[in-house]
Amino acid sequence: MSVAIFLIVTAGLVSAQLMVPYLAEWLEKVQFMQAVMTEALVVFVCWLIITLIFGRIYCSSVCPLGTLQDLAAKAVRATPRLADRRRYRFRRPNNSVRYLALLIVLSCLMSGYIAIPMLADPYAVWVRFCRLCVAPLTHSGAASLSPWDTAAVRVITGTLAATAVALLSVGAVGWAAVRRGRIVCNTLCPVGTTLGFISRYAIMQIDIDTDRCTQCRRCVDVCKAECIDLTDHVVDGSRCVNCFDCLEACRDNAIHYTARRKQLSIPMMQSVKGLSTGRSTAVTELTTTEEIQKNDETIS
Repeated sequence: MSVAIFLIVTAGLVSAQLMVPYLAEWLEKVQFMQAVMTEALVVFVCWLIITLIFGRIYCSSVCPLGTLQDLAAKAVRATPRLADRRRYRFRRPNNSVRYLALLIVLSCLMSGYIAIPMLADPYAVWVRFCRLCVAPLTHSGAASLSPWDTAAVRVITGTLAATAVALLSVGAVGWAAVRRGRIVCNTLCPVGTTLGFISRYAIMQIDIDTDRCTQCRRCVDVCKAECIDLTDHVVDGSRCVNCFDCLEACRDNAIHYTARRKQLSIPMMQSVKGLSTGRSTAVTELTTTEEIQKNDETIS
């Protein structure tokens, strides 16, 4: 579905003849940052509710720049040799950068300075790239203007500057996706950070069954959000973009997208609250000794 939405949005931005009637316009209206800047309260609230139930569905399906990152990351890892060299691993969230970037965007929005939010909006980044870099390749250029005309020079200079910004933005996002997957979404993107506040409390989340997990790390190797911590068997819901690659990679059926949270069924593996590590070990060993003695008495 994400690829289909990506193609529909891109085709509509590149050429008016390729635009799917009504659907392309609707997909533009439901973009998160566009709803914030146009004060479309209904769209904003709907995305918050959807995220609270299902997690960051917007980032995995509707955002075209998110799909572009996934395509770039998969293209590099298409061959086994490159896939082995580009495996992901768990990394701690860089919350200081995430919150600072969001604070800057919010400050600019409240002050009425929209240049920074427009540069940070993932949908606006893709719109500029399609219209300035791709659309001119599909048809002849603008009307003929005298190269010595001052107004024409200003238009051309402004267009070249905007085109350079669009190329650099998409190029930087693609390069980051090749190296670190969804690092831009989970560090610099204000939309990802905002929805991350909500998705950490989402009803439906990726959960690891610790009784089935064999620590094979296949899920970690394919997690483009780098948010699966097998040390504690937890998934960082604020950074998970619900791509479900980990579900496909797990051969032990130990990862599920569910509203239930798996608890350890083996008491020996559970930590004892309020006790230090040494005391927990002592209590566990004592319990085991008592159980063995009881079994011996029963047998005798």
